[in-house]
Amino acid sequence: MTRLLLAIDEHWPTRPECAWVLLGPDGQPLSEGHSAPRHWPAADECTVVLTGAQCLWLDVLLPRGARRDLPRLLSYALEDRLLKDPDTQHLTLSHRRSADDGERDVAGVLVIARERLRSLMAQFAAIGRVPRRIVAELQTAPADDAGWHLSLSTEGAILRTGTGTGLALDRDILIPLLAAQAASARAANTAPAQIDLHTAPGSPALDLAAAATESGLSLRPAAPYLWWQGNERQAANLLHGEFAGRDQGAAWISRLRAPALLAMAALGLWLATNVGEVLWQRHVLGGFESRIERVYRSAFPNAPVVAPAAQMRQQLNGERARHGLLRDDDALALLSQAAEALGTDATDGIAALRFEEGRLDLTLSGPAAARAEALVGLLASRGLLANLRQEGSATHLLLRQENLQ
Repeated sequence: MTRLLLAIDEHWPTRPECAWVLLGPDGQPLSEGHSAPRHWPAADECTVVLTGAQCLWLDVLLPRGARRDLPRLLSYALEDRLLKDPDTQHLTLSHRRSADDGERDVAGVLVIARERLRSLMAQFAAIGRVPRRIVAELQTAPADDAGWHLSLSTEGAILRTGTGTGLALDRDILIPLLAAQAASARAANTAPAQIDLHTAPGSPALDLAAAATESGLSLRPAAPYLWWQGNERQAANLLHGEFAGRDQGAAWISRLRAPALLAMAALGLWLATNVGEVLWQRHVLGGFESRIERVYRSAFPNAPVVAPAAQMRQQLNGERARHGLLRDDDALALLSQAAEALGTDATDGIAALRFEEGRLDLTLSGPAAARAEALVGLLASRGLLANLRQEGSATHLLLRQENLQ
């Protein structure tokens, strides 16, 4: 299987040319060059190396927590470390280890602007070169835990102070930046004896004497820097979460197939149980309705049966009126129902009321107005027809008994 590695800088695709190398199945280069996408060779797989300062690599302290809480914990830990809102950045965990206090973890986090990564993926999709992996040069440049490594390319520099750290440096002010890093290391008693210097072919030479004088560290020329020789397979893939590729999604689907089948079986059993319960409840409800109809027919043998429950309520209201009692659709009866629903809010919650043609109009204020939507559902459960009307800043609650039509 052949792999095409692309070195994408911060100016791509505005400046479409980039360095590339085509690796064979044995990992050795078959061809390499520097050209625009139309001249890139065909390959079975494409990997992108983001060069320079497109990514930031930070160490943060995290409390022990569930894996599902990791995005929230990372955003919180980085809030004071980034110039922009962490929510606008795409965060990738590179490593995690226990901190010295034993209660927290030290996590390495690669940070890249989410919009930058989204723009790159859209451009690669447009040219038909969707990468399987995107990694940061901060992780692929030479490094070990025995000392510092400085890798120089034609446009920038990468300083690795260990296998878990990487920093992009500007070539124009490289020596002052290197001196600042050395001073910080000496203050922490972690300064190395020397720095291994890796220079890419064609890269401007570094003034070793000036660098040694400013930083106080000697620089030892080491193997040339070839950007594609880094162990990019061990680097963290930035394509996860919303940027995960289809093949990664397929892998997850295959892993979840068995749990999904079990969940579907459980869902089928739950549906069957609930359908059976609904059918039983309908049967019971039908029995109640039949019993109500029998009682109505025996009490009013000459009356037509339309809605027995409502008809019986109307007959009861008629008898109450003849005996000077309140009907359930009178103003006081409706107001009593509303007061029970309002609870303690009823004291100062009714600003005005009006009763007309069996309908009670309450003007609500304060807490009662705030929970007006909930009141509609509560009154409906009591057999009342209720709705809301807004007139300017005033909230009106309209309610009446459901009449038989």
